[in-house]
Amino acid sequence: MPTVAVDRVRNMGIIAHIDAGKTTTTERFLYYAGKSHRIGEVHEGQAVMDFRPDERERGITISDAATTFYWNGHEINLIDTPGHVDFTAEVERALRVLDGAVVVFDAAEGVEPQSETVWHQADRYRVPRIAFVNKMDRVGADFDAAVESMRERLRATPLPIQLPWGQAESFAGIVDLVQWRLLTFDPASLGREILVHPVPAELEREARRRRELLIERLAELHDPLAERYVEEAPIGAGQIHEALRAVTLGHRGVPVLCGAALRNIGVQPLLDAVCAYLPSPREMPPVSGEDPRTGERVTRRPDPEAPFAALVFKIVATASADLFYLRVYSGRRRAGDRVHNARTGRDERLHRPLRMHADRGEPVETIEAGDIVAVTGLRAVTGDTLCDKDAPVLLEPIRFPDAVVSVAVEPRTVAERERMGEIFARLEREDPTLRVATDPETGQTILSGMGELHLEVTLQRAEREFGLKVRAGQPRVSYRETIGAPASGTAEYRRQIAGEWVAARAQVELEPLADRGARAVAVSALPADALPADLVDSVLETLRSAAEGGGVFGYPMTGVRIVLREASFEPCSQPEAALNAAASLAFREALRGCDALVLEPYGRLEVRVPEEFLGAVVKSLNQRRALVEETRFARGSVVVRGVAPIAEMFGYLTALRSQTQGRGGFSLEPLDYRPLPETLVAQQHVRLLD
Repeated sequence: MPTVAVDRVRNMGIIAHIDAGKTTTTERFLYYAGKSHRIGEVHEGQAVMDFRPDERERGITISDAATTFYWNGHEINLIDTPGHVDFTAEVERALRVLDGAVVVFDAAEGVEPQSETVWHQADRYRVPRIAFVNKMDRVGADFDAAVESMRERLRATPLPIQLPWGQAESFAGIVDLVQWRLLTFDPASLGREILVHPVPAELEREARRRRELLIERLAELHDPLAERYVEEAPIGAGQIHEALRAVTLGHRGVPVLCGAALRNIGVQPLLDAVCAYLPSPREMPPVSGEDPRTGERVTRRPDPEAPFAALVFKIVATASADLFYLRVYSGRRRAGDRVHNARTGRDERLHRPLRMHADRGEPVETIEAGDIVAVTGLRAVTGDTLCDKDAPVLLEPIRFPDAVVSVAVEPRTVAERERMGEIFARLEREDPTLRVATDPETGQTILSGMGELHLEVTLQRAEREFGLKVRAGQPRVSYRETIGAPASGTAEYRRQIAGEWVAARAQVELEPLADRGARAVAVSALPADALPADLVDSVLETLRSAAEGGGVFGYPMTGVRIVLREASFEPCSQPEAALNAAASLAFREALRGCDALVLEPYGRLEVRVPEEFLGAVVKSLNQRRALVEETRFARGSVVVRGVAPIAEMFGYLTALRSQTQGRGGFSLEPLDYRPLPETLVAQQHVRLLD
């Protein structure tokens, strides 16, 4: 394995909407870099990076897959991410630890719903990006329309540095606007041999116009180039490269390339752009965290000589042993060295670090700043920080969305119930968007996730990999609950415990928050000397737990502020238990007057159908309580965008295909929670406090 300086390392991911061609592009990366000796095709179930059986059966990426390869003297640590919305948490955790990303767009579709989601995820983590407009060989491919959709829907600043030579069936190569040349890719060598030609005469005028426009836009974003532009000095490829790199790393613009990965066109220039424009770990700002001993903010520079700090960003559960994926931000460690878990306060040993290539690992003796590796044998969870014991740091954990769909599951036999709990606990630790709970009324095990496909894949995996067969009910959405009006409650608690009378009194007020989906918060309005600080903290935690445990209808409460107005207790040996009990009773009393609202999850909807089926499709959406916000016509098809209750969209794909003779498709991505109509509340939901 070559030794590469940290400034020539690129930690990058590929992100996109489903079916945009992420894994196909990744397979070409591996082939041209010499990592694979043949091209693995997704549609044939042979993709190297889609190594799980369920991925190969379905032809989609379900889980992040990591690999390392080398290109033009650079080490590229790549993570191929899923495109389906049900697995968006995989994208979240990848972007948390990556330094750059390639965003793939379908040339015929432009920006799609999940494209927006992953783009905004990258915005949140300040990840520099390159855009790749793929599938230029598709019927309906339109490079300019795809670029314009980036500008309109993503509010991005796209900087096209290539021009396609032809489109759809006539697509044959790309014009490099920076180097001023035409590139074609020899089909006989599967695109490995790149042929360089002069810019064709029929494209020269348009290509020159676009090159001048590129320079003009770069001059607006990069002062050194602006000076040459104003002075009308010659601007060559070197100055353009320098400006593109500075603008990309500064999050001011996005280089846009094009190609057709399936036909092996345009992939190597994309790899060149990854090396040229995305940052090395050394160019990333220091990561910051909290010193667990003092609570002070501390930073870690991306330097092998700095104190060690690494984040556990992914866990893979297998029947034999779990794999823990680490991003090393600073410092250096050897195999077998001990590190400190800043969350648990325990020491861990780095057993057998592996540099991963899909499902295979290559042992490495040393890991250091910039590395992405996997280890075994940790007692950690996703988001844990491993660090020096003498210089501890607790890095910001990864935030994951809440589950929105649930199913009731039960083992086939009573004997398997305990084993089912153990297996689901391992899967829950691996996937933070899975939730396993017990229904207090029925005793059923409830498995919750991001969507129908997410839960289906989880149950199939439990059977295939762990031999666990379960029966599952029909999917149902995860409701929430909030309040429609302020309310207050007062309660007294008095009971004899172990021969001693304990008594306390509490008053709480409930106030609605503007954001109905925000987590419940509890605050104290007590005078400073009313109670010891530790008792106040205990009561507030009790109130938060009460809200999460369920309100009037038994659903977790959101969008509510709980204010502790009064609290007192009679002297005893257990004041904490008495105060917590009184606060819980006061909270339940306040719920009786709060005008409770049931909230249901909504999703951002996009339906794409031929024009002749528009009327039937809109009628069907109205029957499912969807709100159509936009209808856009393009090249014989129509795109309907809006929002819809997730509960109403179960089974919609089957209905849509029936309505459109199999020619329609849709996507639905979780958006927010909205009040359920009162008629449905009365029909389907029971008030538990009545």
